[in-house]
Amino acid sequence: MDHLVPLTEAWDSGASAWTSKERQDYANDPGDARALIAVSAASNRSKSDQDPATWQPPAAGYRCAYATDWIAIKTRWELAIDNAERAALTDIVSSCPNSPVEVTLAAERRRLPCPERWPRRDRGDQRLGPVMPRPRLR
Repeated sequence: MDHLVPLTEAWDSGASAWTSKERQDYANDPGDARALIAVSAASNRSKSDQDPATWQPPAAGYRCAYATDWIAIKTRWELAIDNAERAALTDIVSSCPNSPVEVTLAAERRRLPCPERWPRRDRGDQRLGPVMPRPRLR
């Protein structure tokens, strides 16, 4: 098993400010099937703690799901996305037709995502580019 968004990446993206319980909840998140994925040992070693800017799945057919799942997990836990990561995700999803991102915020973290993390298309904000899907909160 592997965390789709690695623990080190989560730490660097905002989990360092969480309580011990929040970090434990993230590490063992049963509330979203996308959080923990079954991978081979070789794949786990090659991915390590990298984000989409430095690692993408070798199977091109899985990249759209990987990117949208990454966005969902980051949004679910209100984790930041850096510029290089954002550029890589934008590049991936630009070739993913009709790939909505559905998100349920983590139970212990029910605040809405910060506006600077996710653009509001109704305001014409295109910081993530025209192809980045906006997460749909449940």
